[in-house]
Amino acid sequence: MVFIEMPTYFSKDILPTITLALIYVISAKIGLLFVFEQANTSPIWPATGIAIAAILIGGFRLWPGIFIGAFLVNLSVSFSFLLSVSVAVGNTLEAVSAGYLILRFSSAKPFSKTTETAVFILAIFAASLISASIGIGSLLVADVITQERFLLLWETWWIGDFVGGVIVAPFILTWYHLPKNSFTKNQLLEAILILTTTLGIVSLVFGQWIMLDLYKELMMFFLLPIIVWSSLRFHHHGVTLVVIVIAIAAIIGTKNGFGPFILASESESLLLVQAYMGATMFTALLLMAALEERLQAHREIRLSQKNLKDTITARTQELTASNVLLENEIHQQSHLTDSLKDLLYYIDHSSAEDFYINCAKTLTQTYKTQFSFIGLFADRKKTRIKTLAVWAEDGAAENFTYNLKGSPCADVLDHSMEFICSGAAQLYPDDELLIQMGIESYFGSPLKTVAGEVIGIMAVMDTKPLTIDTALKSVLGLFSNKVAQELQRRVSIEELELAASVFDESLEAIMICDVNANIIRVNPEFTEITGYGLNEALGNTPKLLKSGHHSEDFYARLWSSIKNKGYWKGEVTNKRKNGDLFICWQIIKAVKDNVGNVQQYISIFSDITEKKKAEEQIYKLAHHDLITQLPNRLFFQKRLNDSIILADNAAHQLAVMFIDLDHFKLINDTSGHSAGDELLQKVALRLKKIIGINNVISRFGGDEFTVLLPYIKSTEEVAAVAADILDSLLLPFSILSNEITIGASIGIGIFPDDGKDASTLLSCADNAMYSAKEGGRASCHFYTKQMRIDTHERVMMERELRDALKDGEFFLHYQPQIDIRTNSVIGTEALIRWQHPTKGLIPPDKFIPVAEATGLIVPIGQWVIEEACRQLQLWIDDGFDDLTMAINLSARQFFQKDLLEIIEQAIEVSGIPPSKLEFEITESMMMVNIEETIETLHKIKSIGVQLSIDDFGTGYSSLSYLKRFPLNKIKIDKSFIDNITDNTDDLSIVKAIIGIAHSLNLTVIAEGVETVEQYQLLTQYQCNEIQGYYFSKPLAGLEAGNFLIEMKNVQVNFGSLT
Repeated sequence: MVFIEMPTYFSKDILPTITLALIYVISAKIGLLFVFEQANTSPIWPATGIAIAAILIGGFRLWPGIFIGAFLVNLSVSFSFLLSVSVAVGNTLEAVSAGYLILRFSSAKPFSKTTETAVFILAIFAASLISASIGIGSLLVADVITQERFLLLWETWWIGDFVGGVIVAPFILTWYHLPKNSFTKNQLLEAILILTTTLGIVSLVFGQWIMLDLYKELMMFFLLPIIVWSSLRFHHHGVTLVVIVIAIAAIIGTKNGFGPFILASESESLLLVQAYMGATMFTALLLMAALEERLQAHREIRLSQKNLKDTITARTQELTASNVLLENEIHQQSHLTDSLKDLLYYIDHSSAEDFYINCAKTLTQTYKTQFSFIGLFADRKKTRIKTLAVWAEDGAAENFTYNLKGSPCADVLDHSMEFICSGAAQLYPDDELLIQMGIESYFGSPLKTVAGEVIGIMAVMDTKPLTIDTALKSVLGLFSNKVAQELQRRVSIEELELAASVFDESLEAIMICDVNANIIRVNPEFTEITGYGLNEALGNTPKLLKSGHHSEDFYARLWSSIKNKGYWKGEVTNKRKNGDLFICWQIIKAVKDNVGNVQQYISIFSDITEKKKAEEQIYKLAHHDLITQLPNRLFFQKRLNDSIILADNAAHQLAVMFIDLDHFKLINDTSGHSAGDELLQKVALRLKKIIGINNVISRFGGDEFTVLLPYIKSTEEVAAVAADILDSLLLPFSILSNEITIGASIGIGIFPDDGKDASTLLSCADNAMYSAKEGGRASCHFYTKQMRIDTHERVMMERELRDALKDGEFFLHYQPQIDIRTNSVIGTEALIRWQHPTKGLIPPDKFIPVAEATGLIVPIGQWVIEEACRQLQLWIDDGFDDLTMAINLSARQFFQKDLLEIIEQAIEVSGIPPSKLEFEITESMMMVNIEETIETLHKIKSIGVQLSIDDFGTGYSSLSYLKRFPLNKIKIDKSFIDNITDNTDDLSIVKAIIGIAHSLNLTVIAEGVETVEQYQLLTQYQCNEIQGYYFSKPLAGLEAGNFLIEMKNVQVNFGSLT
């Protein structure tokens, strides 16, 4: 696309513009010599050709010169100002539009091709229409001419501009650049002859030769050979000069009334001359363009012939040289072929060790060197090489490990191949091996896998300079590729053999199916678990194991997971060949190709039936009371939480009762534990009859029972149930052939009046029960306003807790933890204490629940972590390097986002080893959100600290989850330790917990050990560690330090203490 450039008039543009305007005025004045008398309209207008040539040579920025020149000319012939502007606009548009069309569709030098020449003529033809139309139209509007004269004057104007452009513009464009080659003497004489002949003919045709008037028309044809002659000999410069000379002579002669174009009037004669000269120039330009195209074609043919000749000569020379090289190549290839045959023979017939030694030997023979070696990287960072084979002189040498830094082998990795013909030891002064061996030359190549990964190096070395032909250089690369491929092949075989061994020896069943779920491979463990042999399974589908225990929706979710995630894992109940059901933990994975299409399905599963039974037993132990078979506290709390949600959604009330048996401890102590257990069982039976199946009753612990009435209409209804319970329990019990009478104290909390969560309701009911007990026993109390005062006190405590944290009122006590085998202190547990400025020492059970409920446990817990780490570092500095520090994490702490940062910062500031820090997490807290808990535990464990479950046995974790937790230790809750000496159920629970923990390779610690009997039982059942008042109460930092020193210096046999 050609765009009209808008001129920016600087000093360099002013002079060309003025010059063009002056030339335009002069040429226009010449044209005005031939004007019609009425309208200053001339059939001769060379200014058009000058203007178009100026645009094509100087660019569109010269248009002001055209406008100024045209304006001045029109103004000089007595045109008005506006008329002069209008006509000048037409003249300017004519030149600009002609230039635009020529540049857009042709070129600035349009006379070398016939198509471009034709476009040039047509562009001037079209542009002349613009000037003629605007000019004559302006004269008509200005009443300078009449309508009767319009058409004649328009034709005159258009012919003058068109012919002036066609004749003058080519002349200027051609002669703006002088001929490139200087004329020879003969050429100069020929040019003078052509010009003289032209002048002679035109003087005869257009001169005052009356006797020749009859022959002048015939003599006009003599000019055509002159035009052709000038075209052939002098091209554009010659033909344009001849035509311009003919045009000038014709115009002058016709103006004076001579020549063959004389008609009735001068104007008509001049118009005829212009038509003749235009046709002549058309013919000359087209003839010249056709001639130029033909000459260009001849030049290209000659150039092609020359290039072909040069190519043939070069190829002949190359062929001659190739024949010489070919002879050398044949000799080298023969040597190479022998070497490659040896290599291929070794690949097929050698063991791994012999293969590498033979390859190294072949290398030395091929390159006639003393040494060669083949080695693989000895580390992942690729800083050392461990050789697979070394050939020295005439035999295999011992393998060695070689440091690559500062050696030529390091450059092999950078450059793909390294050749040092001489001075190798001097070039690598840091390479001690090269210097010791006196190596002079080195040639090495990397061992690359098919994927392009460098896995090692192969090299030859010599104590003398080495010269290697170009062809032989590639042999080392070929050798290295073959060796690398063979190495990969042998490694792949070993991996396949290993995979087959793992497949056959796996303790988990493995089943492989094709894309259509047909079984194509099973391992021996599959047969062991399912009872189906290999032949029975092959071609079958996994449906042969289907038990009917799962719904179609279960299998739909299974396949959806495989489709979307690529795998599924979970528990499945399957059926053995003999019909027995078994529970398995199963993983199914889809094996896909590079484009994502499933090729196979791999299923791995193990029989966890016994584990599930153990889990169910643990669950029952954890959620039901063994004596009464009633739900325990944990179960009750869960049901209470669920019922609160339902009650809140349905906007109805529920009630919680807290029942404490009166005088139970006395009966238990006087009649024995068996009597106490029997009494509890019979109390449970009576309570179950009164409560019914729609309500929930649990043994909360000891002689405490709780009742949930999930839907009540009034408190009177609750009071009636409580009265029935009291009446029932007042009836005598027959225990061991004796009648025993007891009573009960009952506290009641109502949702939502007394509390909107389980903890608050239980607290309200517990407080009301104590109120009933204080009121004389065997009674029932509802939670009252007075009890709300206690809540107010808790709010006050929250404020005091904030001040305590700010004022530094908290301090830590440390309770030692003892290794039960060595009776030595292996750690301490950090326990927070609060020294109130006015109330004195406040125990943790008074303020920890408030801190937990209000969220203050988070900053308090952070302080505990930092202070405990600081104290531990002090003890480490005193020589207690093996001491660990246990710290409790609350639920709020555990799930806070910056817990890891707090732990890491405390470790960094104190400088303690992370492994000496142990965090205790309660069992129930870990089951809130299994996946999130596991993720958080792994993050904490990644710091390097130890993890343990606190109060184990009070929660409801299952083995399937427990084995996924990254734990180090399990702490048995004090509630189980208290009664292990006289309560077989608690003892059974403790034994089960120890067994489960040891099966999971976890350490077991028992807390709350207070008697020698408890200590001895725990020792008997292989508990690892113990903690409690039997050894030491929690001690302040200084006292704990003294205790550690004392225990370090004196070995005490705690088992003998009473």
